[in-house]
Amino acid sequence: MAALVGGAVTAPLEALAARAVAGDGEALSALCRRLEEPVFRLCLRMLGDVRDAEDAAQDVLVKVVTNLSGFEARSSLSTWVHRIAVRHVLSLRPGRAEVRALTEEGFAALLEQGLAFAATQPPASPEDQALLEEVRLGCTQGMLMMLGREERLALVLVELLGFDAAEAAEVLGIGHDALRQRLSRARARLGAFLQARCGLSNEKAACRCDKQVVGKRALGLSAATQRLSPLSEGDATAGVDVDAARAELIHVHAIASAFHCGGRFAAPDSLRARLEALLPTVLRGG
Repeated sequence: MAALVGGAVTAPLEALAARAVAGDGEALSALCRRLEEPVFRLCLRMLGDVRDAEDAAQDVLVKVVTNLSGFEARSSLSTWVHRIAVRHVLSLRPGRAEVRALTEEGFAALLEQGLAFAATQPPASPEDQALLEEVRLGCTQGMLMMLGREERLALVLVELLGFDAAEAAEVLGIGHDALRQRLSRARARLGAFLQARCGLSNEKAACRCDKQVVGKRALGLSAATQRLSPLSEGDATAGVDVDAARAELIHVHAIASAFHCGGRFAAPDSLRARLEALLPTVLRGG
């Protein structure tokens, strides 16, 4: 599964899992390292807060490691792991970002306030420009949190993590029609909002990240308080037909253009340290 593999050619996850179950400590450690990033990325996109995402990813990875012998290869290891992650995330109470999530109307009002404040201030300074990535990532993540969990999960799996429809439906344990309906609702809501508000998706929209950064800095955003941009791995390619004219694909492109230019999120180093502290005997091979 491409969502679990980055960069260099590596051993298949299933092969690592088989070696790990047979007692190969190095294989188990390598498998855990390969899973840290995609599991954390799913948790972050779903929960919206780095601290909550790290807690959830830790719990998911412990479940994966301690239940690895129960993997029966009825699906890919990627699907099995993401199914564990999805079940865990859905079992959680609303976290920090979900509690303070805004509706479309509330988010639009917040953006308007930022634009109005920027109009009364000098243009963004070079120091402000360094905060643009954090503002953009925080804004798009906030938009994602406008969706309910089921719609958000469908969108995250397909549009942001790269699962095809069949894999996503299997991860969620639902039929293809149910997945299609959830995706359609999520694309319509988020795509319409991006087209109306976001200059990354629609050049005619008023909002620009450099205008919002002025207000965010006044509220306390600084190099020291950034949470998302230190984990961003840069640009990721969105497999979207940008020339398609049908309304649904326009919505998909709006989503892709806004979310993918910030790229993927890496797992923080602290997640590995926490896992090694919890499972010292099984992960010391790494």
